[in-house]
Amino acid sequence: QWYQRRVRGVNRGLLKIGSSLVGVNLLVGVYLVVYLSYIRNKPDWTNHTHPALIPVATLCACVGLVLCTVALWPVWGFLTLPILFTLFMGLVMLATLLPV
Repeated sequence: QWYQRRVRGVNRGLLKIGSSLVGVNLLVGVYLVVYLSYIRNKPDWTNHTHPALIPVATLCACVGLVLCTVALWPVWGFLTLPILFTLFMGLVMLATLLPV
């Protein structure tokens, strides 16, 4: 089948590492936004609590995006970048659906 040839081209090791890094990014976001803001009621968490987490989350997201792009390039080719950008942007925009 044609889809089996495409799936065999995926570098699963890089995809697992990239997905894990994106997961770390999401966990840091959930900790900062949901736990500190809503549960602990700390509105100023960006200035005083764990200032190194935002650069760590940014680095994890960037490296995860690159690794997922390299891993999925054999499947979609040049369309990998817009497809993954759309998926990751959807994940980021999902946070706007949280109740205030």
